Amino acid sequence: MTVALVGVGADASNADPVAPLYDDGTFEFIPAPSPGGSGGTSERRTFGNTRLRHQDSVMGEFLESIKPLGDDGPDITGVNLNNWPLHYNPNFVSLTYGATGEDEAFVEALRSLEPGDGVAFYSVLEPEGGGAKHRYLIGYFAVEGVVDFQALDRDGGEAAFGDLSEPERRALVEDHGENAYAKVYRETGELPDGDDLVIVEGTDPGTMLSEAVQISEHGGGGHYYLTDDLQEGLSPEEGGDDKNAYLGGDHQAHVLDVSLEEFRDVVE
Repeated sequence: MTVALVGVGADASNADPVAPLYDDGTFEFIPAPSPGGSGGTSERRTFGNTRLRHQDSVMGEFLESIKPLGDDGPDITGVNLNNWPLHYNPNFVSLTYGATGEDEAFVEALRSLEPGDGVAFYSVLEPEGGGAKHRYLIGYFAVEGVVDFQALDRDGGEAAFGDLSEPERRALVEDHGENAYAKVYRETGELPDGDDLVIVEGTDPGTMLSEAVQISEHGGGGHYYLTDDLQEGLSPEEGGDDKNAYLGGDHQAHVLDVSLEEFRDVVE
């Protein structure tokens, strides 16, 4: 059994500032901005109507700017920032997560999962009082099922999403209607990377943590690696030059050679 460890949420490439870590270990989860804006998703949660968990304000009041297209696009501020929809991925209420070929390592990590495995999520957080940004575990869920849009079960064989009729595509998307990529398709009639999408539907045990768990150590420059204790306890592949699993940069994905129960024992 395995656990896929994936980085999620807004980071320095698309939001300023990154989400805060408070002195008591609680934290905010701020999703990344939807790349397509209001015309690119049916998601109705925006930075202006989604409240922070531990501040009496909305996400748009905390953020100074977002860059939905990264370095290729403009800074979005003010009213436009508040009206911008979230890329709410993962969805910790409905326990669903997806990744596309834009992040091939993420897709491959999800394809390796089977029912009963787990997927765990970490984010870049910055201590409220100042200090280095680190990578923190923020939640997880057990895997109920994995849907690979390049290899769908159809009539005893396999079919890609693009091979299906339009009604079949719509029906499949609605089966996973709370997933962020389903909301993209519902609005645009397209997926960001065609058939190269994997959706993981979750089940209990699954939760967003009440307190974040630091999983990174600083390796110099802007580079972060899994801590020595977690490298030993979670058994991911090593990074380059015999270093621990690489966590960025911003976000990376890793497959951990442990069960979800073992994962929870190690990190909790």
